[in-house]
Amino acid sequence: MGQRDKTLTKRKFVQGAGALSIPLAWTSPRGARAQSATPLLIGVLNTFSRAFSPYGEATLNGLNLYLEQNRWTMAGRKTEIIREDDEQTPQAGLQKLRKLIESDKVDIICGPLASNVALAMVDYMRQSKCLWFVTGAGVTELTWTRLPYMFRSTLSNWQVANPMGGWAYDNVARAAVLTGSDFATGRDTVAAFKASFTAKGGKVLKEIFPPLGTTDFSAYLADIRGISPPATYNFYGGTDSVRFVKQYAEYGLKSKSRLIGYNSLLDNDTFPGQGSAALDGLSSSIYCDTLDTPANNAFVESYRAKFKAYPSNFSESGYTTALIIDRALQTVGGDVTRKDEIADATLKLQITAARGPIRFNPRTHQLVQNVYVRKVVRLGNRIANVPIVTIPEVQDPEPT
Repeated sequence: MGQRDKTLTKRKFVQGAGALSIPLAWTSPRGARAQSATPLLIGVLNTFSRAFSPYGEATLNGLNLYLEQNRWTMAGRKTEIIREDDEQTPQAGLQKLRKLIESDKVDIICGPLASNVALAMVDYMRQSKCLWFVTGAGVTELTWTRLPYMFRSTLSNWQVANPMGGWAYDNVARAAVLTGSDFATGRDTVAAFKASFTAKGGKVLKEIFPPLGTTDFSAYLADIRGISPPATYNFYGGTDSVRFVKQYAEYGLKSKSRLIGYNSLLDNDTFPGQGSAALDGLSSSIYCDTLDTPANNAFVESYRAKFKAYPSNFSESGYTTALIIDRALQTVGGDVTRKDEIADATLKLQITAARGPIRFNPRTHQLVQNVYVRKVVRLGNRIANVPIVTIPEVQDPEPT
């Protein structure tokens, strides 16, 4: 572990992927890009094992695609990725983080996916003053951490789950059972949905939190079947999502209780394992591969050409993170020592990404972006999400 991945550090430019051109609401930087013989090192700390491993790989795919399209350079500097598996635990995550920063001397950290790992990283990252782009962890507490060199280039749990609560009350059901994996992100997400759902008058019939990594949900599903709610809201990820959705259908709940969830419950990373059990499910997310925009159509085409698969929320987040980093570094000619200028440039970016228009809230360093309500349908020979509602420019509330 810790060796540079040969498949990631290749400088070969992939034909076809290079055709992608995402329009940007951004002006060209001052002067020419600096050319440096010293490579830019990006440390990717993410989950490449256990339940969430598909999301770590998808995020890395997005980063990899962007760099290949740009001949493995950012702001004129050759760029290398060093990947480490945090094993979805804070202890392993901190150990690998120290290695990346102290031994490998990376210039930028991207990741993690697991919120418990992200929270454990905060004090160390504050001391190290390393540039940090959060590519997956959605725990709402990070929104209020306010590290000067930390930017969340993906979503927050609140940002995706809270708007869904109000929409579900208005459009789906006025009572629900809420379930989620029993760890920081699961509870955080369920709480965000519950807040807006109950604020409108929605009734929570029960909250259920199975352990992370549950393989047999039968006891919990039997409980839901006994309650017979008109809907359920659920947070699960990776293999947990696959098992829960399949067993939900096997227990006959699809026809009785509308399946609603966080984006990781129903996405391209989980559809192969879920199959038809996912059909008609509803979820909210910052991305949907069927968005019909020039930027997204170009991204999907290039992603499919490279990976023979459709991109997910996580692969788009990886790609967009690389785009953000590149644009910010261009303003300083690739000089990563000018951190305050890079931070200022990042907060001023306005980009039309595959997911839609994005910009950072300068006080929270969290993206302001669209949230999409998605429905799972069959499109030709594949199962896919389609956007049915766009909630524009959603941003987290700031602490009082």
